[in-house]
Amino acid sequence: MKDQFNPEMLILARESRGHTQGDLARLLAVKQGTVSKLEGGMMPISLDLLDKISRVLRYPRSFFFQTEKVFGFGSSVFYHRKRQGLPLKHLRQLHAELNIRRFAVKKLLVAAEIEHFGFRHYDPAEYDGKIELIARAIRSAWRLPPGPIRNLTEAIENAGGVIIRCDFGTRKADAISEWVEPSPPLFFVNSSPEITGDRIRFSLGHELGHVVMHQFPVPDMEDQADRFAAELLLPAREIAPQLTRLNLPKLAALKREWKVSIGALIEQAARLEMISQSQRSRFISHLRSTTHSYREPEETDIPIETPSLLDELVQTHLKGLGYSVSEISAMIDEFEPEFTKKYLPAPKVLQFALKLSS
Repeated sequence: MKDQFNPEMLILARESRGHTQGDLARLLAVKQGTVSKLEGGMMPISLDLLDKISRVLRYPRSFFFQTEKVFGFGSSVFYHRKRQGLPLKHLRQLHAELNIRRFAVKKLLVAAEIEHFGFRHYDPAEYDGKIELIARAIRSAWRLPPGPIRNLTEAIENAGGVIIRCDFGTRKADAISEWVEPSPPLFFVNSSPEITGDRIRFSLGHELGHVVMHQFPVPDMEDQADRFAAELLLPAREIAPQLTRLNLPKLAALKREWKVSIGALIEQAARLEMISQSQRSRFISHLRSTTHSYREPEETDIPIETPSLLDELVQTHLKGLGYSVSEISAMIDEFEPEFTKKYLPAPKVLQFALKLSS
């Protein structure tokens, strides 16, 4: 444990539990001003109060003495694929959890021989704004064969990205990503049962676009990320010949082949001018009239891809290096039950529950 209490870690712990300063003050039976001064580094903390904070926020003492860099809410390192109406409180909680996960992954990587040479930055300006060329460059660099990407999760992990499936507590956010070097890129993917495999794949492609293209925010970066994902998953040269004489049964068949949504196929067909904008509108209107507005027919669902790299990192420590659950929990500054819930679920599907407050 370090010598100095770090106020930033208190903010991070509080936000990761979905609490405001007022919430935490009530739980600690102190004035909100006390919490505010502690988080501002304006007053020392007693061991008694630290122990109480530790119990209330469910982090060990050592957590609050970490010196890792915290990227605050709204930082440009975070990118999202989300819908309108996502409460800021939820987004703050997800950002806090992503920081904490980055700390853990960084510690786990120390003893693991995992590199991420598959990732580098691509400046859209160097490609004259032709985002599709960057997607093709990624496919080439990662030696992905022509046609549908069999398993995008596996491709990203083979390049060194760490994918973490987790319940966001809302379906209004699909994925969040960050790349803080020298740590590898991290991708949070919502494990809500309402989010289908095809949507997850497109969300991963969208976040991958952010990670490799956007070191800094730009006005049209969401459109750029969508175009990147479309070209990555539906390369124009290969998909265009299949986008003729379209109807919904044909689109459903293409969905199963390319593992993207019917909606994504319609958008790519319009983008490639294989259909007119009026045809696009009719397809979307018909699709929405025959299905739930949020998901497409269940019979067209694509299997959800399961990440494995984070599990391998944990198992390397537990089995290869002989760490006990208690020791590895202490190493990443988590209590044992929390570590077990996040990293050792059964069966081995990497999910963790974020108990978001209503």
